[in-house]
Amino acid sequence: MNNETKKTEQLIQIYKEDPVKENLNALIHQVRKTVFLVPGILPDTPEAEEFRKKAKESAGQQLQLPKEAMPLPSILKNPQGATFLPVYTTAEQIPKEPKFDVIMNMPFLTCCASALGKLGTQGIAMNPFSDNLLFQKEVLEAILKDSPSAAPNPDPSKMSPKQRQIMMRQRAEFHDFPFRAYKEGAEFIHKLSDEKEALVSEIYKNAYQEPEVCPYGEGDFSVMPLNINEELLLVRVDLPEVKENAQLCYRLYLTLNPQTEQIHYFTVERGKKKDERNLCGVSPEGKHLEYGEAPVEGAEMQRIIDILEEDKGRTS
Repeated sequence: MNNETKKTEQLIQIYKEDPVKENLNALIHQVRKTVFLVPGILPDTPEAEEFRKKAKESAGQQLQLPKEAMPLPSILKNPQGATFLPVYTTAEQIPKEPKFDVIMNMPFLTCCASALGKLGTQGIAMNPFSDNLLFQKEVLEAILKDSPSAAPNPDPSKMSPKQRQIMMRQRAEFHDFPFRAYKEGAEFIHKLSDEKEALVSEIYKNAYQEPEVCPYGEGDFSVMPLNINEELLLVRVDLPEVKENAQLCYRLYLTLNPQTEQIHYFTVERGKKKDERNLCGVSPEGKHLEYGEAPVEGAEMQRIIDILEEDKGRTS
């Protein structure tokens, strides 16, 4: 935290306690000089994969992102459906879950331009899980109008529409779906069993941020809940066809032990080589798990049951 950030946090508190015009003007003047932290998810590109490897080898260090690996900033949606770009003054303000690929340093004017540009949000949410100070679209437009040096309506992600479509689907399958499953627990698995394709469609539409641009509807999914035994409820979710050369899922398997309420999230996903299919998963901490090459479709379920039995043996 530098001096500018400290001043910003002080002025945020002053404005929250006394939200008069003078305090707002002082805060706006200060945030112009402040660099904020913005979580993001990397696109599925060779450059991004190379950056991931470099980041693992240089843990804790600041790295320069190549433009071909520019991440898509995270977006928050309120209960009314309005979207906001979340920005944070310090790393402590960022929630530990869900996990993000990168934390970007972005000057406030760049945040404004991004929020109003290709992201198309209704504004900026500053420290949304503590201060939750909202700068609405009209305020951001006025700030940019008075700042001619700010780039107008930049594309922060530098991605084609197809890349953006892929990233949104990846967000649903590797982030939003497992995050909801682990966060909501057994209630979510039972809800999925009851609402089936409607709930899956909702998750994908939320991941695409703008439901009207999501290419999938309820008819593109198939959900089959199976009560294997008293210790295992398994839900199979068949997903839209994978046509792109990208890490996407063919099927999902969610399991629940009704007695312990333990949940697992498995994926059958496209490998790096043509026709390669891998059985993987996502842990409660958001870590990507790998179980090797996926068996033929008819044997996937048995392999998952075997993994659960092995896991049960290790923990007993």
